[in-house]
Amino acid sequence: MTTNEDAFMTTALMTAKETDGTREPGPAEERQDDDAWLTECAAPGRHWFGLSGTLQALETLLTIARWAALAWTAQAVLDRAVAQETWGLVAFAVASVPAVGAGWTAGTLAERGARAVARGLRQRLTGALLPTAGRISETGPAEAAWAMVDLTDDVADFHAQTVPLRRSAPLSMLAVLAVTAAVHWPAAIVLVLTTALLPLNMRLAGLFAQHGADLQSSATRHLNAVVLDSFRGMRTLRELGAVGRRGRTLTSAAEQLNKATMSVLRRAFLSGMIMDIVITFSIAVNATYIGLSLLGYVRVPHAPRLDLFTGLLVLLVCPMYFAPMRARASAFHQRERARAAADAIRGIVEDTPAEVIRAARPQLTEPVGVSLTAVRFRYGGADHDTIGADAEFAPGTWTAITGTSGSGKSTLLSLIAGLRRPSAGAVRWQTSSVRQEPALGGCAWVGQQTVLLDATVRDNIRLGRPDATETQIRRAVDAAGLSAVLEGLPEGLNTRLGEGGWGVSTGEARRIAIARAFLRGARLWLLDEPTAHLDADSEREVVEALRRATDGCTVVVATHSFPLAAAADTVLVIDDGLLHDAKPANAR
Repeated sequence: MTTNEDAFMTTALMTAKETDGTREPGPAEERQDDDAWLTECAAPGRHWFGLSGTLQALETLLTIARWAALAWTAQAVLDRAVAQETWGLVAFAVASVPAVGAGWTAGTLAERGARAVARGLRQRLTGALLPTAGRISETGPAEAAWAMVDLTDDVADFHAQTVPLRRSAPLSMLAVLAVTAAVHWPAAIVLVLTTALLPLNMRLAGLFAQHGADLQSSATRHLNAVVLDSFRGMRTLRELGAVGRRGRTLTSAAEQLNKATMSVLRRAFLSGMIMDIVITFSIAVNATYIGLSLLGYVRVPHAPRLDLFTGLLVLLVCPMYFAPMRARASAFHQRERARAAADAIRGIVEDTPAEVIRAARPQLTEPVGVSLTAVRFRYGGADHDTIGADAEFAPGTWTAITGTSGSGKSTLLSLIAGLRRPSAGAVRWQTSSVRQEPALGGCAWVGQQTVLLDATVRDNIRLGRPDATETQIRRAVDAAGLSAVLEGLPEGLNTRLGEGGWGVSTGEARRIAIARAFLRGARLWLLDEPTAHLDADSEREVVEALRRATDGCTVVVATHSFPLAAAADTVLVIDDGLLHDAKPANAR
């Protein structure tokens, strides 16, 4: 195809998209959409922010009264009017107390609003990051922690600064301008003329901040990932003798973040310096004019007489006129940082389906069968299905799913559990009287990595059912074959395990996980490589424990282990993403 034909086809496609309404949003539209989402995040704290803005405006009015009292006192001192001096000092003290109180209360309310915004974002992130949210894509631990801890605060701090300012800034500036114009209008004209120079500087500040915030965000994300991966893989790094090399990688990532941060600071300093020059120029012009007028060198036609009270009051309130502008300029830098944070949070939150089956205590008292009907699953961005399955798992049976590493066994289990939603087709749980979609929390899950908390054995088992009685815990211990293990522990069930399960072997930790699952009372068990990394004896003990604990339950197990597959009633094989028909285990 020639260049002209290419151009013609491109134009035709763009026109067709615009005609049928499917035109892709441009950068400006995407930015507006991001701004709208960022604004929406302020909703939980909007009430507090509104009160804070009102009090900020009140603080400005009280501060004007305060400076007026001070200027009045200075004029009284010059005129040697003792009585007016006293009343001026009293008025200054009376205005100072509520002014300070209003400022402190405004800051407190803004902080409360920021906490409300951060809490709301963290609740949304928690719902999106937990497996029960039914997300299709995965978020790395480093990015999740970064979003939960840092990014929410970036958004909350931005709103705490800017939302009250939107209410208070116009009122405060108008009040200062009105007072200045009332006492000496030429000074007010200088303020108005100088104001016209500020929007351009604020726009430049925003452009500077945008690029710097993107660089800093990228460097922070990279450093978080390097730190987390380094700690998680420290044992492996030590065994490979790669700790020093990893340390250099960590240093490099930290230096990149340092450079990005310094770049942001330089940009902020430059734009702040320009802002300060404009403000200083305005105040200097007014100060020079007032000084020359008081000395009698300058007189503006039709301007009111300038005395010490008028001149001093104008000089005291002029900086107050520019304070909201200075705060808005500072907010431009924070806005770009908040926009980048909101974009990352939004990417996590909006990847969660709008409707999710709510988690519930297991209510099914019969063994649960599983039906997979034309199920297809594809990860976001992939060009092919990871899983394609049509199968029936009969109630009360053991089904083993085998296949090479990465073939999709764990993904299939997550679809059965309801942790993910299929891209096509349907997954159903069924008993003799019920047929339903997977209910989150309604099945028991035992994985190849057992999560044990820094707590007692009892507390780790009771994670499956916090309100379990001692009798129920003992029954779970017996079902998982933990009795002999507990006898070897110094305090039995009250033995405290170290973080990550320090104090018990891998096989013993696996049996604690089985006891925990048994305690839930679920009639559907999903096992993801439950005997991985175990020696032959430990594997045999875990298989026996599973057989006891799942008596009468439906079990679907993903495994590479031949002994575990041989214990199943049926074996399914995933090959090239497709789940093959069932065949007897003894036929293997």
